[in-house]
Amino acid sequence: MNPATPPDPAPLTGHEQSVLAAIASHEHRWDAAFADALSVGDVRSPGHRWRTLLLVLAVVVPVAVGPMVLSSAWVLAIAAVVLLVVIPTTLVVWALRQGRVYPS
Repeated sequence: MNPATPPDPAPLTGHEQSVLAAIASHEHRWDAAFADALSVGDVRSPGHRWRTLLLVLAVVVPVAVGPMVLSSAWVLAIAAVVLLVVIPTTLVVWALRQGRVYPS
């Protein structure tokens, strides 16, 4: 047990309960599906495994097969495009979908 954590935490005060209820109602108004998923404990969508598998295959197959069928100049050109364009764009879109970046 962590010594910084009290063994028997005190119950929430009335003010703390009202603040927690306000946060919960705000989150439920903002994104009801997310709030419901948090209350159940499963935030991932049902197709999460298949999307992950397809993403891994989409990356592994070209990386494994590409150098065998393309010249080194093409491999370097494709790698440069992926590193300079595809990965940054993917990260920006992912951050926007996560809600951590707000477009101005």
